[in-house]
Amino acid sequence: MYDGGMIRIKKKTTSFKRIVEKKIIAWHFLSDLLVLVVCHILFLSKYKLPYYDLFSPLVPLREHLSIPLAILMIVIIWLFAFYISGHYNNPARKSGLQTIGPTAATCFMVSILLLLIVENYAPVELTIKPISLSFHYFFFVFISVFSFRMIIIWRLHYLLNKGKTAYKKVLIGNNQQALETLKRHPNPHILKHEYIGYIPEDEKYGYNMTDFLPCLGKLSNIEKLVMKKDVDEATVCLNHSQPHTINQVINILKQKDILIRLSTNLHPMLDGTIKTQNLESSPFITISNHKMPVWQNMTKKILDLALAWVSLIVTTPILIAIAVAIKIDSKGPIIYRQERIGKNKKPFIIYKFRSMYVNAEENGPALSYQNDPRITKVGNVIRKWRLDELPQLINVIIGNMSFVGPRPEREYYVNKILRKAPYYALLLKIKPGITSWGIVKFGYARNVDEMIKRLKYDILYLENRTLVVDLKILLYSLKTLIKGKGI
Repeated sequence: MYDGGMIRIKKKTTSFKRIVEKKIIAWHFLSDLLVLVVCHILFLSKYKLPYYDLFSPLVPLREHLSIPLAILMIVIIWLFAFYISGHYNNPARKSGLQTIGPTAATCFMVSILLLLIVENYAPVELTIKPISLSFHYFFFVFISVFSFRMIIIWRLHYLLNKGKTAYKKVLIGNNQQALETLKRHPNPHILKHEYIGYIPEDEKYGYNMTDFLPCLGKLSNIEKLVMKKDVDEATVCLNHSQPHTINQVINILKQKDILIRLSTNLHPMLDGTIKTQNLESSPFITISNHKMPVWQNMTKKILDLALAWVSLIVTTPILIAIAVAIKIDSKGPIIYRQERIGKNKKPFIIYKFRSMYVNAEENGPALSYQNDPRITKVGNVIRKWRLDELPQLINVIIGNMSFVGPRPEREYYVNKILRKAPYYALLLKIKPGITSWGIVKFGYARNVDEMIKRLKYDILYLENRTLVVDLKILLYSLKTLIKGKGI
């Protein structure tokens, strides 16, 4: 309660040029490309290296083509290394300190790699020791690349501090802390360029800040408002006595990939699935959606594909045996096809060995349960060892699924879950999997309420995805298979 009164604040207007992430990425990429090309021309000239003799084994063309093409190949290797190291992932939000470490590490690794290539394939003797040449090369490239990156970072920060550019930011809440956030802004003269408006929590008793920032609408319409305004960031100052509202707002913002700056006195209200990244000088914690590093994500895709093909080949005799058993045991198709909802809510057809009698769901969708009479004799056996899911290897090869990821559900159940637990939408941002942390820790669900209980394990996985975590889940799943505890 604020005595039912409204505090009037000095009027300001909002105007800014929005930061376009793709444009910043393009500047970083073009800067790296230009610097790397110039670097290699200058470096080869400085050390008077035998261009043609050095590169002809790598690019066996005429002299006037061999050298440019070899340099182009090396530059592509560099750009690919910077990509998989995550440099082009949200570069606009990175400071010089956050850039120097990864840049140095990538430069060092690529320098060593190229040293090994030159040492093993160059048919000439160099006038300088390869290890010494490699260190000179590393420092030459690192200093050049990092210097130009710092110019881009400095320029962006300069424009931010001058209020000439900004992200689309919204303030959520109109309580005392929301007011203090506006009053104690470190750069009051550019505050009007930062926020496009505010969304009040309590219109009746909260502070009226329309003379300071425009009111965008009601908190109950937050999902539509942030989509309509295409918001990049949200500063959340809500009443800590309303934990359900706080979690609901956080989940909506996370579903839309909006960076969240959360009041520190609200942090205890959050569950353990929300991951904080850094503390800032202002009393806010920055929260963003956890994403697997680029190189790990690429490795995961490669391993998924390789493991799926190997597994499909190795298990071929088992697949044939199961197919014959199903055909003998009961009438109907061997493979059961069903539409499921995958990444970004995209429907796909999942493949499984049929383990139930035909028309098992003639009365509508129904989840299976222990001693379910709809399950065939062979079905009971293959479900116990989870062999009914082997055809999902085809889904992994096609690219609809991964080995590890949230269990894909039918649209019917997805809609039911979303009505009770809107944060389930977070799981629809990644590929579903054959196995998951939810399956390992909770098992199969018999109803929607159990699906929601299992959901917390999959959210935990979502916020902590790494290759190591995937390996751990696969090992636990293998343990379950060996023990025959699939049902």
